[in-house]
Amino acid sequence: MSFVLCLLLGGCKTNSKVIKGGSADSGTKLTEEQRVTLERTFMEGQRAKSIEDYDEALKKFKDVLKIDPKNADAHFEVSTLLYSANKFDDALAESDQAVKLSPGNKWYLEQMAAIQMKKNNTKEAIKSYEQLIKLSPNDPDNYFDLAYLYLQSNQPDQAIKTYDQFEKNYGLEESVVLQKERIYLKQNKFDNAVTELQKLVDAFPGEVQYMGMMAELYALNNKKEKAAEIYQKILEIEPDNAQALMATADINAGKGDSTARFTGMKKVFANPKVSIDVKVKMLYPYIQYYEIKQDKIKDAFELVDIMVATHPNDAKAYAIKGDLYYIDKKDSLALPAYLKALELQKQVFSVWQQVMLIYNTKREWQQLDKIATDAMELFPNQAVIYLFKGGAEYQMKLYDKALKAFTKGERMANDNPQLKAQIYSNLGDTYHSLNRDLESDSAYEKSLKLDPENAFVLNNYSYYLSLRKVNLERAKQMSAYSNKLEPENDSFMDTYAWILFQLGEFKEAKTFQERAVSKNPNNPTLLEHFGDILIELGDKDKAVEYWHKAKDAGSDSKTIDTKIASLKYVE
Repeated sequence: MSFVLCLLLGGCKTNSKVIKGGSADSGTKLTEEQRVTLERTFMEGQRAKSIEDYDEALKKFKDVLKIDPKNADAHFEVSTLLYSANKFDDALAESDQAVKLSPGNKWYLEQMAAIQMKKNNTKEAIKSYEQLIKLSPNDPDNYFDLAYLYLQSNQPDQAIKTYDQFEKNYGLEESVVLQKERIYLKQNKFDNAVTELQKLVDAFPGEVQYMGMMAELYALNNKKEKAAEIYQKILEIEPDNAQALMATADINAGKGDSTARFTGMKKVFANPKVSIDVKVKMLYPYIQYYEIKQDKIKDAFELVDIMVATHPNDAKAYAIKGDLYYIDKKDSLALPAYLKALELQKQVFSVWQQVMLIYNTKREWQQLDKIATDAMELFPNQAVIYLFKGGAEYQMKLYDKALKAFTKGERMANDNPQLKAQIYSNLGDTYHSLNRDLESDSAYEKSLKLDPENAFVLNNYSYYLSLRKVNLERAKQMSAYSNKLEPENDSFMDTYAWILFQLGEFKEAKTFQERAVSKNPNNPTLLEHFGDILIELGDKDKAVEYWHKAKDAGSDSKTIDTKIASLKYVE
């Protein structure tokens, strides 16, 4: 660990130095009484420092300097305490005094260099570290710190010289070689970078890690043939080396062999020695770029099946398999993969969420209720679970239970406005089903305050208002906006037409209802509403025709037969 890092962590090298009061070389002539007082005061300062009474320690060391202004140890101690108090200018002044009084003391010089670095005084810090290396050439940390400073001051050649000096003293060091390689590459000195890496290849013959670095260096600099030679040597040593397999496949693919890369990938996925995380990372592009990789999704399915067979007890394999099938809209295949992932590892919430989402899409409410209950035991503070659970209970007409679930979820969703808005919307639906109209209206208003452009909330809220024949102008305004947001939604058209019907605006209502029926000609509700509008416009034959169409489409309306028999609208 470098001295700079030691200081930043609270100091480490300085703690190993035992300092005695009254430096022999201070040059100050003291009486016996002054000497005794100085030593006692210095020890009192050390004692105060040891019990972390830094104010008292600072006072004592300054008292020492009053007796002996040239006491290097006291200047050093004062500098240390001021540095700890973030008083860097004063600390540097004291450190400078210590170094001037005792220029051969490496501890003093190290501290001054560290403070200079803290103050971004790179030029002076470089001088200090150059002096430190002269004083203590066998301290490796100083070489690293000096090279770092040279790089910070845009002197890469000097950094290289410093690393060369380190290697001369200590021999080959991987981190030094790689740092020199990076410097040479930034300088566009490719041959020099190769020479550096070659040191590691020569020093550790057969070490595929270094051979791989060299091959990658050639490949990144468009020297594919040279890279291919090295990768081939790696495969002779390690036939299952993932990096070499994939790189060779990529090189061959670049030559026009379209199947080469996929063949290499299959070998990697079948290799149990290759980390599953590497394989998962290789599959992510199929999900991330699905829209432009749809023609390759079969390749992804083949690879993930190989991965599952290779890692049958790893939840990650099944989770990514589920993701691939889900993105390809194959929920029936994604679901068992996700469930297997949960069987192997229950702590990944995103998998639970995907399972709940699929059950919700499939409208399997009992299964959704069960999986949400299981997830709740593991993740009791995840608001979205209560949204799914409440939704399942609502669909099963368990309105009181749904109300409890949504209410709990609402309290937990404060950090997610979109989710909170959705929960308020569901609360609005639930309160409506319980005939608690004022609470329903309040929930919808809260939802729209958080998400004013939620077309479904605008539609549902306005429709329920129309059924109660209250706030019809507000309902008309909201329904019109929902149709603006989603102009092709037949249900939204029906809602707007029905509100116009309640307002007595039958001609405009007919226009919207005709559009709704044309979009969905077999919906019994739309057909019956169209008949209701037509009867009010005096077109009895057409009205009866559409009421009969509604019955044929499966209408369960309790009033439709009465409408047909009486030839008039019945609520």
